[in-house]
Amino acid sequence: MVRLSEHIGTIGWAFAGRLLFVGYGFVMLLQIAVVPPEEYGLYALLVNVQTWIFILSDSSALLGLVQFGADVRERARLNTLVGMLHSGIVLGIAGLLWLVRVPLAHLFQEPRVTVALGALPLYCLLSIPRTYCVKLLYRELQMRKVFALDLSWLGVMAVLTLWMVWRRELRGFPELLLIACTGMGVSSLYGVWLCRPWLQFGLCGSITLRQILRFTLPQTLASALHTGVRQLDVYAVQYFFGLAIVGVYQAAKTFYRVFDTVFDAVAGLLHPAAVRLLATGERERLRILLGKMLSALSFTIAGIVLLIELGGAELLLPPLLAREYEPAVDYFKLLSLGALGVPFAVLGPAILALGHSRRVLLHITVATGMGAGALLLAGLVGNPLLSALGVAVYTLVLGALNFRFVRRAYGLGWRELLRFPRDLRGVVHFIRSGRA
Repeated sequence: MVRLSEHIGTIGWAFAGRLLFVGYGFVMLLQIAVVPPEEYGLYALLVNVQTWIFILSDSSALLGLVQFGADVRERARLNTLVGMLHSGIVLGIAGLLWLVRVPLAHLFQEPRVTVALGALPLYCLLSIPRTYCVKLLYRELQMRKVFALDLSWLGVMAVLTLWMVWRRELRGFPELLLIACTGMGVSSLYGVWLCRPWLQFGLCGSITLRQILRFTLPQTLASALHTGVRQLDVYAVQYFFGLAIVGVYQAAKTFYRVFDTVFDAVAGLLHPAAVRLLATGERERLRILLGKMLSALSFTIAGIVLLIELGGAELLLPPLLAREYEPAVDYFKLLSLGALGVPFAVLGPAILALGHSRRVLLHITVATGMGAGALLLAGLVGNPLLSALGVAVYTLVLGALNFRFVRRAYGLGWRELLRFPRDLRGVVHFIRSGRA
């Protein structure tokens, strides 16, 4: 039987790391308090497209570090091939966007798009070592080191933000870019130092780039679509409503980061765990683990969303926002409804571990079409608030499709969703017995 108590250390560090991102959300609120919406909206265009590029490369290149990393004899060659592929994809896409930045500025009817995309290659270059090292640490389940690496990144940006606010030097996009690049550069250097034991490179081995791409290509297409709605929706908002609305919408997504961090943390842990359990023939253990995870996430997120919708958002958020950003509360409430689908949407790695990458692609394609349709509807009716429906609809549809497949593939029963109270009592008993 799988006991949550056996994994408390790994899970604890993983969620502690995600809490760092939630905590950094308060630093972002401080940035929002002193930066006009137009400037913050421009910064959002840069950060969101950079995030999209790296999630794309994660699925097409870095995913191979986990999927093919079980064979220690192949790791040096695998590390080399994945590193080359990761760098090529990131710099290739960033360079292409830099080349077409002027036509894109005309398309989105905003001249300053050239400023955001002009800074993209440098920001991406600084990000390559950090993202590579994070995936290595996930492969080794070194969650304590992942926490330390995230702390170096967010900590540097937090200190710089506080310093600039105190000196009244944080005024707009240039300062936000300086903070982002400095934090990323420091974290990349620290990541290389942390990963010294696993940074083995060489060409000896039999694994080929074709093998890696054959597995990752469907997932790459899936990630391009998956992150299109979650990250590139700001470009649709810019097209229909302008930079100021992008800034307000991005402020709402800062609050929604609570749910995004849960999604990313669970997905990051679930894939390597599922691959290992299936490789050792422990399918039943994986089924039990999925049931526990689904139940715990469903109870927790449903409780949070209920509090938000019953007045918690209006009570807690306005004091944290400058007057220009107060409409972000309504955007956040609409986004939060979609968070009810997070516990089920995060099941994608469990499907992927079975080798059904095309099934994952199908689910994401359908969900992306529905989410994009919601975004288009918001633009056509001229209501910027409805822009939040893009992410909400996408998450709910993806969750429904993933859960339907996982129920059949792993034999999960509906009663598994109700086991969290019993599992929680078991964890409390374990903690108490450890203190006795």
